[in-house]
Amino acid sequence: MKKKVLACLLSCAMTAALLAGCGSGTDTTEADSTTTEETAEDTTDEAAETETADAETTEGGRTFGYTYWAASDFFSTIGDTLTEEAAKNGDEVIIVDAQQDQATQLSIIEDFITQGVDAVFLNPVDREGIEPALDMLNEAGIPIINIDTAVANLDKVDSYVASDNYGAGVQCAEKLIELIPDGGEIAILDYPANSACVDRVTGFTDTLEGTNFTVVAQQDAEGKPDPGLQKTQDILQANPDIVAVFGANDQCAQGAYAAINEAGSSAVVLGVDGSPEGKEYIAEGGAFVATAAQSPIKMAQEAMATAYAVLNGEDFETEIYVPTFIIDASNVQDYMDGWQ
Repeated sequence: MKKKVLACLLSCAMTAALLAGCGSGTDTTEADSTTTEETAEDTTDEAAETETADAETTEGGRTFGYTYWAASDFFSTIGDTLTEEAAKNGDEVIIVDAQQDQATQLSIIEDFITQGVDAVFLNPVDREGIEPALDMLNEAGIPIINIDTAVANLDKVDSYVASDNYGAGVQCAEKLIELIPDGGEIAILDYPANSACVDRVTGFTDTLEGTNFTVVAQQDAEGKPDPGLQKTQDILQANPDIVAVFGANDQCAQGAYAAINEAGSSAVVLGVDGSPEGKEYIAEGGAFVATAAQSPIKMAQEAMATAYAVLNGEDFETEIYVPTFIIDASNVQDYMDGWQ
């Protein structure tokens, strides 16, 4: 359409120049010709500027960075949902796994800054070790939406979006009391470097205070299946009469489940996540009896909505906690299709 308008303007200008030449002398023709050339140049420049502005409007979408501590279906689901939410506005998300390495995550943040991302969604490898990256992002003026695991200093992020992790621990303890009302010796697989896991364990132990349950072992399983397996094997050797193992997440709880089956123990396992794998084990009807389910989909939706609010200068919540709920044999079939 712009080309047609430009052509029309040039045609009119040329016609005017010819008419002026038929009715006047040479000097007038040259003056009018010069004016026509200037008009054409001006029109061409204006058209070019308009085209550039339109292109910038079309291609000027925002770019977000998302980095998380280690690969899992949970964080992949968050990434997929962030991408879907951003795409609704013509924006994109760069997703990079920190592979459970603090130095790698710091490098990822530096790359985000170099690329000029508009905001960063951060799940830290180490809640304290991430602070230099927070300082760099703050200095660069890039908003930070902290997801799932809280950084040590929440004053350095714009918003923190997570599950109600303390509540998840409470729910698991209440389920354990329901299943084994007489109490007994229990073990806990924790992950001290991860604030979400710390909150879950705190909620669990606080709820068991004054009951007949006794924590005889508490080990760092690093939130992974293999350490969960090894730690539970060691715990069972020293404490063969334990009645339950609480895993701070479903991944380490899966390791505990394998160790209990291997040892022929009658202990039960409870985890936190509501992961597809955890739900499959619960559906089998064995030792893995319950999980406090998170919703990574809802968390990601809340995180992206918050990021847009920050960028648009709108009001936003600095802390958002998404409720969890218990999945056990009674309702597991309702949630077998991926993450909730």
